[in-house]
Amino acid sequence: MAFAVKRGRGPDRIEPLPDSDLQVLNTVSRARAWTMTGLATVALATTLIHRQVLAALAVTVTDSLGISNVKYGWLSSGLAGAFLLGSMPMARVVQKIGPQLGLVLTVVITSTVSGLHSTVGTFSALLWLRMAMGLGAASSMPSATQTVHRVLPFKDRSRGIGLLYLGNALGSAVCPPLAVWLAYNYGWRNTFLRVALIGAIWVPLWLAVAYGGNIRAKYKDYVNRHPPAPVSRVGFLQLARIPGILRGGLLVAAAAPITLVMLIWSAKYLVHEHHVAQANLGRYLFLPALMFGLGSLMFGELRARSVMTRNSARPPRVLVLQAAILCSTFALVPLMYGPAVCIVLSSISMLGAGGLYTLATSDMLAHTPRYAVPSTTGFTTVVQSFVYIIASPIIGKCVELFGNYNWVMYGAGLWVVPLTLIWLAEASLRQ
Repeated sequence: MAFAVKRGRGPDRIEPLPDSDLQVLNTVSRARAWTMTGLATVALATTLIHRQVLAALAVTVTDSLGISNVKYGWLSSGLAGAFLLGSMPMARVVQKIGPQLGLVLTVVITSTVSGLHSTVGTFSALLWLRMAMGLGAASSMPSATQTVHRVLPFKDRSRGIGLLYLGNALGSAVCPPLAVWLAYNYGWRNTFLRVALIGAIWVPLWLAVAYGGNIRAKYKDYVNRHPPAPVSRVGFLQLARIPGILRGGLLVAAAAPITLVMLIWSAKYLVHEHHVAQANLGRYLFLPALMFGLGSLMFGELRARSVMTRNSARPPRVLVLQAAILCSTFALVPLMYGPAVCIVLSSISMLGAGGLYTLATSDMLAHTPRYAVPSTTGFTTVVQSFVYIIASPIIGKCVELFGNYNWVMYGAGLWVVPLTLIWLAEASLRQ
């Protein structure tokens, strides 16, 4: 079977699929592999900056265009909806054209759409651009994860995944202070235009590394000797049959409401609850995103050490439990006083959220053949986008109904508990 895995002793002792390790040994050097992983991380950071400028300037933009909290929630849902609809098709595109061109495609599209944000004058126009941004960014994570899967051996792969999520987090961390500073000096419209230029620096660097030397010839030679399965065979139903894929979606769904609040709504939260001025938001908003990245890197390293110790791909139950406990502290944020204390505590929750994303992705990819890697990552995007679509308008409505963010944070923090328990129970059952 295409999705078969080797099993050792014990209920969850699953040996990693060997195909991509053979590919690694025949394609790139270790130095070039980590260089490509690093540049893929920078690409994710770039696309996150393009997507997060609106969140950093949410108060200024919504006031300027007369957009309510509920409509702002629909802007987030529009982006997430495009992510949802475009994730699996874009994953198949990446499977066909390869991650090298896939990353170029996503950076070029998000840069262009970011620049077009400077021209909007109505809510409907902004909504269309947010959907275009989501569609363009849908290929970013599938391209990056396939790069990691293609160039790094199994023992290093969770480190690579952690580094990718760190790139996401760094983009979200750098964006608020950068966007606030640019908006203060040049206005919010010029801010969108200026951040769009970041992609122009990355593209030539990536092309030089990804296509330089004889890497392309080596990969073509490898594919000729080890042809992948047809792209059409990798669909949602096929993914659902791979052990560990569905349970990985539970961890993504558990952490997604916390990342939604802290990455999309945090600027509005600080202004509404703590009366922080727009010009001072940058000093607070960088920390949650940074801690998400550090959590991804830390739990990815712990996962890698665990894999090396056992020489197997067992579900990381202890690490998942630790990350979930950190996430659940989000429910305590409304009990704190002052913006600094609230942001620090919510950043601890984001540390756990980064861990859950990385552990879920690494566990899913441990069971994934090389030709299904983009689709597997697309599946995680589907789960996150589905949560964002449903939760974002609800957040806006709760804020208008209760006049605060307390119940939003209670719900997001407690939501982690049942989903993590279900994951732990499923991961402990004998297959």
